[in-house]
Amino acid sequence: MKTWKISVKIDDNSVENLELVDILEVMDGYLNIYRTYFDELLNIVKMINKYSIGKGLENVIGPDNKDWTKNPWLLLMFKDNEKEIPFWLLLKREKDLTGYLVGVGPQKFYEYCKNSKEPDDEIKRLMEYIIAYPQKFKVSIIIPNFIE
Repeated sequence: MKTWKISVKIDDNSVENLELVDILEVMDGYLNIYRTYFDELLNIVKMINKYSIGKGLENVIGPDNKDWTKNPWLLLMFKDNEKEIPFWLLLKREKDLTGYLVGVGPQKFYEYCKNSKEPDDEIKRLMEYIIAYPQKFKVSIIIPNFIE
């Protein structure tokens, strides 16, 4: 199984290592994300205090074992408030401000996606839910430490 290895620096300077499964293990291609999605997400972060954004991505190692750290990443870490279910999505931004989904985690979420008949629809629906129903989730958006 191909994975992305992510190191996240926490507030107390400790580092947490995460492993996200490459989306190509779930779908036939990368899921394109439109610029409007990122704009809407940023607007929600400004309005809802259960949504936060901050630096913390220390290292990003791809399934090819190459260091991909110096790219414009977003790690969405969110949890359903009712069911306490965590979801992780690793998104790579492009110069035109669109992006694509490259990794999912934790393992239970990957297995759910893998067993779904339409994993791309399930993931899209979940991504739309964090915009449409902001009170239902607690969301952390983590960006690379090198971004000014």
